[in-house]
Order: sequence, then structure tokens, then C-alpha cells
Amino acid sequence: KIAVLACQGLINRKETNVDGLVFTIKESWDVKWMRTALENDPSMEPVSMTSKDFLQTTCALKENFPIILYSKEKHHEIIPQLITLAGVLDAVPLDTDTAMHEMQSWQNHEVVFNASSVFQEEVSELIATQYIFENYGSMTTGVSMMNPGWRQPDDLHPLAPELEREPDVGLTDYIVKNRIFNFFLYPGCVPLTPEHDLMTRIMTYPTMAWKKPVEVFGYNDAVHFFGSVFEAETNCISAHNMGQVASSGVNNFSFFNRKPAITNPAELEQYLSGSLLQTRKDIAEGNLVYNSSKTYMTFVVGDGDNIAFMKGGRRGWMEERVAFCQESDSGYCDIPLAFSMSPHLTYLAPEWLHWYYKQANISGPDVFVLPPSGHLYAYPGMMPDDQQNSFLESTNQDCDKLLARASVHWEWFYGWRKAFETYFPKYEEAEYCVNAFFATNVPYNFPTDVAWDGHYTSLNDKVFVFKPREWRGTNPEGAPPFSDQNYLPEADMAAEINGYEPGSVAHLYLTSDGGMNLPSLYTMFGMLQEHVKIVNHEELTEMARQRSSFMK
Repeated sequence: KIAVLACQGLINRKETNVDGLVFTIKESWDVKWMRTALENDPSMEPVSMTSKDFLQTTCALKENFPIILYSKEKHHEIIPQLITLAGVLDAVPLDTDTAMHEMQSWQNHEVVFNASSVFQEEVSELIATQYIFENYGSMTTGVSMMNPGWRQPDDLHPLAPELEREPDVGLTDYIVKNRIFNFFLYPGCVPLTPEHDLMTRIMTYPTMAWKKPVEVFGYNDAVHFFGSVFEAETNCISAHNMGQVASSGVNNFSFFNRKPAITNPAELEQYLSGSLLQTRKDIAEGNLVYNSSKTYMTFVVGDGDNIAFMKGGRRGWMEERVAFCQESDSGYCDIPLAFSMSPHLTYLAPEWLHWYYKQANISGPDVFVLPPSGHLYAYPGMMPDDQQNSFLESTNQDCDKLLARASVHWEWFYGWRKAFETYFPKYEEAEYCVNAFFATNVPYNFPTDVAWDGHYTSLNDKVFVFKPREWRGTNPEGAPPFSDQNYLPEADMAAEINGYEPGSVAHLYLTSDGGMNLPSLYTMFGMLQEHVKIVNHEELTEMARQRSSFMK
């Protein structure tokens, strides 16, 4: 897998490629996205071949790439770091345990790195990360984390992992194509460890040209305690200068980002003329008027920050939604859903974004919002002022390109007060695009460090932060303590909303982590009373603004 994906990244890196681009099939979702690409460009003529043939003919004989030698058994722990070398040395890693390097087609290729020679003694991820950062870090363009296979026995032993899994190397083609610094340090976010010292040094190194806050691709699932403690990265080191682009295992970005990035909202607004753009027109013309006898609700489909979800599960949800709307006359497709969407697809896979927005046009009123917490899965309230300002500017640009004036927003449970003091007020400036935040607490079953007055907090009627409320599924079995309210049956969830004080303006964040699905949502819709009006996020924000004026 590593050799094939590395070769894919190297071939797809070429600005002009006479022999064509490489697309790999890892799972059934790849077949669907390949069909989407072919529909967009019928001139492409796919030619199928096995991984073995691809390595021997295309990679070895035709391209003549140099090679990196490693032993999968001996170097299991440092496979992520060796993938970094594949990118910066323009080379294909070959596993000596399977004698890949002894195949006739690879016999005369230059060996540019031999892991057994460089790391003659027992090697660890700490040693390899430090070595590759010091010798090759300046040649990289960004950062990625890839778990080599660590697995902790249970939630009560977060610092006792064993290396017993295979690494999910799907992101390799993109890492190699873009020369990304790929690594993993299992206790890298745990203070008082040498790995944490190295993590701090790497992420604050003054001459590194990586974008700040540091955008970490892949996924950090180390140190799991009823949830991955450091997955958002922002709380990893004291500089609080990191955030995540959740993308573990997603292959073919080296193929999909061949297309020009989406930089202008006009590219996507064509799909929203009958939904979001109509709402904006109605707001501008004063056609939407707050009714104090109504309850206004927006339902946000979560987890759009995780690009692995956008490749697979969320595409499934969108296909299910479109099929339901084409076949059913229940009226549930007159109800808008707000799908959270990763802004990084604007350059990683523009075709994916066009597909999603096109489906929303088919389903009818559906719209999109930014995922947690805007530009990155991060906790912006923790960030120092300069990092916050950079993050805010990136989020503002994302808002404009995706036509998404609301963002899901996550903070660590004790970080909300600081976010209200230092982060949210910055959006009151007129030039900023985002004017609404759907708060989600981390961990979701912990209390927050602020008291929420009603369903939202208004910042001078310019910015609205909606109180955390999450629906994860209908079965609380196996759920963490103090989280039953997040696993209500459909009837109980409907009863809660029906019981909100008349005139309420609120939202519900939906995540499939606990088994939540569209049929459960539709069942609950059928139990809502007539005074409940489901609206998109921009109408919800306008109702909050009018309600605040009404209450004065």
C-alpha cells in the first residue's frame, strides 16, 4: 500500500503528465467518487491495473523513481516518518521483509535512504521524528499525524499503548505529493515527556514556513480517555497554535486537487438560488418577520470537519436525503437541513464540494455551515491573540467561499468564558462574514464554565452564539455518564422542542457518533407541533436578531 500510494503521489505531482493521473481504489466510496470525476470530465479514459503491475511497470520501469528501503517488522513504529522521506526525497518506500527491492524491475534503482543503515540500533518514533525534522523538516510544506498502529487497552490506561495495528496510510499520496512532514508521537501532547518537548520544539520552530495556526492533517487519536483528549490539537502544547484537518486514511487527494481551488463564492452559489439566496433576499426585503408565538429551530448535521466522513458516511447521508426527497411527499423535504462542510475541500477536492452543493440543490432547501470550529477543528478561545486573528481571517475567507455565515464551534469545557472574552467579540466588526456560532461542548457531557441565558447569547445584536444542544442518537446504552439527555428517543426529543417557551430561537446539533440517522430525524419531525418552524441558519440568525429587539 505504501509503495503504491507514494508512487501515486509522485506521479500526480507532475505539472504535465502525458501518461495520465493515478487513482487508487481502497474502498467502495472510491468507486463512487471516481464515477463523479468521470461524469465531470468524460474525456478521461480509465485504465485498470493491479497494484503489482502498477509498481513493476509504471513506477519501476517507466518512472524509474529512486527507492527507500525499510523493514516493516523492524520499522513499524516509524512508518509515518518514512512516508515524509518519500515526499522530500521523491522516492518509493520498499519493504525488505517482502523482498520487494529484489524484484527485477527495481534492481538498478538508486537507494536514497536505507532505514536499517541510518537507524542501526533500535529505533523509536521519538528518535526518527527528531532525525527527520532536523535533516529534512525545512523541505516540507505542512504537517500530518499518522498513527503507526498504537492501541491502548482501554480508557483507564491511556498511556499504556501497544503497537498491534496496521497504520492507515491512505493519506500517503497527498503527503508525498505535497512534501508534508508526517509523523506521530503517542505521548507528544503529554507534559513532562521527551516527546512533548520535541512536539513543542517542532510546532514553535521560528523558521518553519508552515501556516499558523499549524494545520495538522491526518488525526491525533493518542491518549483516549472516554474520547480522544488531544484530537483538536489546540490543547497539545502551551503555545495553543495547532488545529486539525481531520483526514486520516483518505486517499486520492493527489488526484482530486489537480483541479483549481474554489476561490470565488460564485462557483457554489449557483446551487443555492432557491434556498439560501432566497432567504438572503427575503431578509433584505423585510419579508421574514419574527412571530413570538413560534419556536424557530435549525438542525445542523455535524462532523463535517472530518473529511473521512465527507468521503464516506456523509455522502451516504446526502444520497439518502436526495433519494428520500425524490420519492416522498411527506413534506420533510420542505424542511432545511444545515450540513456542516470542511472548508479544506475547496482545494483538496473541489469536485466533492460541487457534488455536495449540487445534491443540496436537488433535495431543495438544504444549506451548508462551517464545521467545528470554522477553519480548523480547534479550540480558538485557547489561542493567543495573533493566532486567533489569523484563524479568524481564514474562517472569514472560508465563510465567503462556502456561503456559510454560521459555524459550529467547539471549546474545551473550561474555555468558553475566554472565547466570549477574546474571540467571539472580534466578529462584531462589519466586514466579517460569520455572524452565528452553534456551540458544542467538549466533552459534551461536562458542564461549561459559563451560564447560558436562554438558547443563545447576543453580542450587540451582531453576533449570536447558540447554546450547546446535541442529539447523538436514540439509545443511551453504553453512553458516557451524565449524557442521557443527548440520547433521547424521538418522542422525548420532540417533546423537549415542543415545550420550549413560545418565541424561542434555538438549534439542535446532530452527530452520528451515537447512532443518529436520518430516519430517526424524520420520525422526530413528524412529532413536532405546528408552532415549531424549522428554518435555515440565516433565517434563524435573523429571528434571533429580531427577537432581541422585540424583547428590549
